[in-house]
Formats: sequence, structure tokens, C-alpha cells
Amino acid sequence: MPKDKLPKTKGVQNKHLHFRTTFLYQAATYLTLHSPAAGPVGSASSHAYSNRALQMGSDLQAVSRKGQVRLSAELKRTICKCCNTVLIPGRTATHTIENDSKGAKKPWADVLVIGCTFCGAKKRFPVGATKQLKKAQRMPKTTSEEVGQQTDEQSVNSALPPTSIATTPLTSG
Repeated sequence: MPKDKLPKTKGVQNKHLHFRTTFLYQAATYLTLHSPAAGPVGSASSHAYSNRALQMGSDLQAVSRKGQVRLSAELKRTICKCCNTVLIPGRTATHTIENDSKGAKKPWADVLVIGCTFCGAKKRFPVGATKQLKKAQRMPKTTSEEVGQQTDEQSVNSALPPTSIATTPLTSG
């Protein structure tokens, strides 16, 4: 008699890669926090960050790419795409909110700009804008709603007075 197969337990695939990425992120954050303070971009003291922290940040990116492990959006927002520095507000990053609309009149146009103090790169994220639902999740119009809209348009058009176009004879002259 064949043995019954045990049901597969659902879990995280490539668990060892998740452990490795979280360890690398935590270690890079720890080393960044415990490195000497750095100066502005381009100064001699701006490169005072721990080289090991930078190496762990680049290892984190390499492991996630090679193992095809998706990093969470929150984790990706805290890593510089250019130099792989862990972005810590006030330490290795500056956070500002910009609104480039005319006179800053559009509150939904606010953008969070995260600047890396190590390499000078900037990341921009929308703030306060509601994300539109995917097309499959939006409420499709039912046929009765479409018919109701058509009858409303027809009633508005019939309520308007007919326009009279005055024709004037063309004279050649």
C-alpha cells in the first residue's frame, strides 16, 4: 500500500534568505547608528560612516535580488538606491515636504522628499493622496445606471430652447 502524502505546511519560502536579509538590515542600522556623526554632503567628514554598514546594505540588495526575495515597501524606503546607506532621519537622511503646485494651493500635491546625506540622492513619495483602486476592484456601472444617465441627458437637452441659426445671404461685392 502506498503511503499517504502528508499535507504541505504553508510557510515562507526561502526562510533562510528572509532571516539573512533581516539580519543584514538590522546590522547595517546598528552600525550606522553607532558610527561617528557625519557632516554635510561633499565634506571630508561625510564619509565617516562605517564601511561595514555600507557593505551590509549592498549585501542586503544583492541577497534580495539573487534570491528573488521581495523587500517590503517600508524597508525599501529606508535604503538609498544609489549608495545602499540605511536612511535614518536626522542622521543619514533629511526629510522635507514639498508642494510644487501654484502657491501650494493643492494639498493633495504634497510630496515627501527624503535626501541621502551620504551621496546626495533624493527619493520622492506622494503624501496624503489617496491611491486609486485597481480596475477590477472598482464598482462597474450597472445597465440601469447607464440608462438613467442617458434619460437625464435627454431630459436636459429637451428642456433647452431650440437654437435658431440666422442665415444671411452672401453677397458678392
